[in-house]
Order: sequence, then C-alpha cells, then structure tokens
Amino acid sequence: MEYVMGIDGGGTKTIAVIADMNGFVVAKSQAGPTNPNVMPISKIKQTFKELMNELRKQVPIPYENVNTLFAGMSGAGSKRSKHILKGMIQEAVPHISNIGVEIDTINALYSGTYGGPGIVQIAGTGAITYGVNNESKHDRIGGWGYLFGDEGSGYDIGRRAVIAALKYYDGRGIETTLLNKLYTYFDVKNPREIIEKIYASRIPKVEIAPLSKVVFEAYKQNDIVAKELLYDVVEELELSIKTLYSKLFQPNEEVIVVLCGGVFNDNDVLPPLITNKLQYGNMKITIPIMSPVGGSIIGAYIMQHFKPNSKIIEAIAKTI
Repeated sequence: MEYVMGIDGGGTKTIAVIADMNGFVVAKSQAGPTNPNVMPISKIKQTFKELMNELRKQVPIPYENVNTLFAGMSGAGSKRSKHILKGMIQEAVPHISNIGVEIDTINALYSGTYGGPGIVQIAGTGAITYGVNNESKHDRIGGWGYLFGDEGSGYDIGRRAVIAALKYYDGRGIETTLLNKLYTYFDVKNPREIIEKIYASRIPKVEIAPLSKVVFEAYKQNDIVAKELLYDVVEELELSIKTLYSKLFQPNEEVIVVLCGGVFNDNDVLPPLITNKLQYGNMKITIPIMSPVGGSIIGAYIMQHFKPNSKIIEAIAKTI
C-alpha cells in the first residue's frame, strides 16, 4: 500500500503525519520549531531526525512505503529558504524522492479548500492573509509582525483591550467591563500590576494574545467597548481579504475564504461578524474541519495529481 507524509512546521512546534491514500492517518509525531529564520540549521536537522525516528517507530512498514512528502513550513517564504528546508528534509528521509516544500500558510489554505484555490485568513498570535488563484499565482496581505502589522490577530485584539481598559481607568475612555475582567485574568488589583506582569513576561506578545478571549467574553455580555473593538478588528480583516481578492481573482469569481487560527475558535464571535461584513465579490466563508497538518496531507495528494473526495476528507478530519 502507498502512503504519503505531511509536515506542518511552525515557529513553536512541528507536526509530521503519515496517511494512506484513503485519508487514514496511521502515525503522528511532534517536535520543536523548524523555522530557519529563528532556529540554527543544526537544531532543525535534529528536529527532523526526531520526527522521523518517532514515525518509523510507530509504523515501520508504512514509513518505508511513503513515496511523497509535502511540507508546509514557517519561514519558507523565499526560494532560498525552501531549498534549505527541502535539503534538510531530504537528508532525514533519503528513501523519499518526491518532496515539496511551501510556506506553512498553504497547509491552512488546503485544510479548507482541499487543494483548490482560495484565500486563507490566519489569525492566531499573529495574522496574515494568503491566497492562491486558479493560475497558481500566490500573494499575501499583512503578516508583517506585531510591531508593524498583525491586524486582527489575538495580539492585536488583546493589545486593544488593555489600551481600552487603561483609558477607562484614567477617565479618558468609555466605561467597560474589560478592566475588571483583566484584573481577574491576571489576578491583580490595579492597572500597574497588569502592566508589570506583561512587561515582565519573556515574550510580551504571547502574554497579550490570549486576552482576546477576555474581549470575546465581554462582547457576549454586550460590553459597548468590546463590541466597538471587535467591529474595528473585523474591518481590518475585511480590508485584507477584499484587497487580496481583488489582486488574485476576477470580479464575482467564486472564492473560498478559510478562517484559520485561535481567534476563530469561538464560532459565536468573529466568524459570524466577518460573514455578515464581507459582502464583496463572491466569497464563501468556511471554518476548517481539520487542523493545518491535515492540509499537508492534501498537499501530498495534490503532488501526486490525486484530488481527494469527500470520504477521504472526512477520514483525514477524523483520524488526524
């Protein structure tokens, strides 16, 4: 039996899976980050070796029968980085000759389009809008990092929440429940302690991003400030999606827009707000039923010119 391998490589962790041609995932392993922009080559090589050793240990026969590997990797945005990553993967799996490497956003896209063209709006700790059209042209909007972009990300939402709460405390802003909710979240009694905890953290943006959940809670309780904050965020996301649509697709061309990332996990907040707001062109909003590493499996199928049907998609989602 033939098998494929998919890899979802990120800045914090990397996941590798093996699946058969019916979509059943037979092995899965996880290790550390593999972004060549932030990790030394020697460390990335070791991580790939750990991933493959674990997969081989779990399913030795399927492992040896993998003939195609697709890797969606953080940091693979240039030809040079793709070449470097492909070389390291090839070194870790010398028995696999058919290897493809793309930026990790392709995994997220394929998790919702199942290998077809479309747009993916990723919004977790950071944010980026990425798309591929029918002519295989790739383009992006945003993704410039928390200092200069990441509009609509968990970090962006959390930062806005802290600012709104501090303005209310100072008397410069509208009354909001966000302040007391932040007190509870951080287990503190005044704004100074909130700021001290954030600035004392090793990576402040990682400390701030989860605060988006506080905003969602306030939104559901009809907090005016939380509502206005999220309306502004939705406008930013809408602008990014509309801009990319106009760059890659024809007017009124039907396009799937995949919402992927932590800020979309609460189905009662941002997804319906975006769906209601995004009245442009012919776009269909979808929430993936599988994680991004499932998209890497689909990427491997596409490399074999094999388009997965609904049963295969369902099998990936259930076994991933």
